[in-house]
Amino acid sequence: MGTWIGHVSAGMFFILFAIWWHINNCIRYLKSLTNETNEKQQVKFRGSTTYSCNCLPSKILRQLPIESMLKILITSIHFSLEISTGYRKDPMPHIEEENAHHTAMLFGFFLGSWIEILVHLKVPLPKRTTQVMGFLAFAIESVMMVFHLHARNVMDAHIHKLLGLTMMCSMISALGECFNPNNFWLIITRIFFALTQGTWFIQAAYVLWPQTNNPIFIWDPQSHRSLSLLTMSYAYHLAGNAFLLIISYLLVYMSTSSRRKLIHYEIDDDEIMSDYKLISNINDEDNCI
Repeated sequence: MGTWIGHVSAGMFFILFAIWWHINNCIRYLKSLTNETNEKQQVKFRGSTTYSCNCLPSKILRQLPIESMLKILITSIHFSLEISTGYRKDPMPHIEEENAHHTAMLFGFFLGSWIEILVHLKVPLPKRTTQVMGFLAFAIESVMMVFHLHARNVMDAHIHKLLGLTMMCSMISALGECFNPNNFWLIITRIFFALTQGTWFIQAAYVLWPQTNNPIFIWDPQSHRSLSLLTMSYAYHLAGNAFLLIISYLLVYMSTSSRRKLIHYEIDDDEIMSDYKLISNINDEDNCI
């Protein structure tokens, strides 16, 4: 049960943050299109690994790195649960191997969130440090997943291979952002594979630990037919997540198409951009979209 909860909670982590990134990224992109014909009000599209919470009622709260603080809190809780549930006294004090692997996967995102806060506090770190830390977090995930498959049945190993492939794609897109942080499509690619990680984590939880005795929902762990069905399921995850991002983009477009609905965002955004240095990328090159 604990492993099932761990997979579902990890899946929700990636899903919620991927949707959050996508909404904010689309708002910025659409705003750059809205203002591109007006030189006085032109706002260039700038990418980011984290965003301020413009929906909060207080200006002070909107200028805090709430997202980074939430990531630190969530990863800390998950880290603590992995240690507490995986701790064993016999034959000597140790953490179970699978739990130890999970803590290593979490640590990259935990560390990256602290770096985001340091950048927000205007600590003079090298440019694009947050993008590099994002690449590192996905790289740690990928490396750990490669060595996470020992002594598993064929179905379990196949699920984790597909998950590892998704992590590697996230890593590659994050690497691209290190070189071009203001590229809309690189950011979308990173978001897409982060979202796919989330949905596939949840899929894996229900395949490996079905929460029912109904034989229809119980998979045969040694059947090659299971591998074929899982691969098909993964393909539907890719298509479904792409469809979800497209629908989200259209919803953001419709909600921001009215000038009246953009008033609050346009008034506060310039003030936030001047204070929230983490998401400015002022010294980076022009957009390449």
